[in-house]
Amino acid sequence: MKFFGLIIFFCISCYGTAATIPDFPFVTVTGESTSKVKPNIVNIEFSILTFDKESNKANQLHQQTVGRLVEELKILGVIPEDISSFEVNKRTTRDRDDRYNELSILGYEVSQSFNVHLNNLSVYSEITKLLLNTNNVENINSEFDTTKRQSIEAQLIKKAGQNAKEKAQQMALGLDVKIDSVFAFNDTGSFSSFFATFGLNSGRIRFVAEQRRRVPPSTLFIPQFIEISKSINVVYRLEN
Repeated sequence: MKFFGLIIFFCISCYGTAATIPDFPFVTVTGESTSKVKPNIVNIEFSILTFDKESNKANQLHQQTVGRLVEELKILGVIPEDISSFEVNKRTTRDRDDRYNELSILGYEVSQSFNVHLNNLSVYSEITKLLLNTNNVENINSEFDTTKRQSIEAQLIKKAGQNAKEKAQQMALGLDVKIDSVFAFNDTGSFSSFFATFGLNSGRIRFVAEQRRRVPPSTLFIPQFIEISKSINVVYRLEN
């Protein structure tokens, strides 16, 4: 029964050029950990879209909207360094017939995406109200986070590792074997690509990403907490 884990993996179909499969019995487990954290920063994303029959007027309206919005943000305490803007896009809008063939030009759209980083959540509601009440602003989205993410993730990885070890020990105990040492591990969310190296059919790749609570700005509320999750995948060598 000690070689039960290895037999299972040998039964999986192989393909392509592959490295030599480990010549010892092993078991794979995934450890997970999650923490609820109070957010203290937020990134607000939004787009400005203007339209007019004439290209220059669409662009003028776009510039006016951007200018007014930046000034209003400054009044609310947002510094220019915390406002990021991206490339301006221009698109020609055309009329179409029943077969969706393009006909005459109806006008021109000018669009641009922005991101506002807030270290002070006390003005979050005022800023979202401003965006909701400003013409030509759309695609508003908020992503809350914490400045303590790095230290929190370090703790979560440690807890996820402990969780993985407990799982491996329980599985080994059920098969009357013992775990020996760690052969490989990662925190990228899957061992699919890892086992593909040994010619084992990886199947569908599943990625477990960090979770950040997204809240629609229309609620105007700051979430009480966000969830930060980490997972670690471990391959344990079993005792012979």
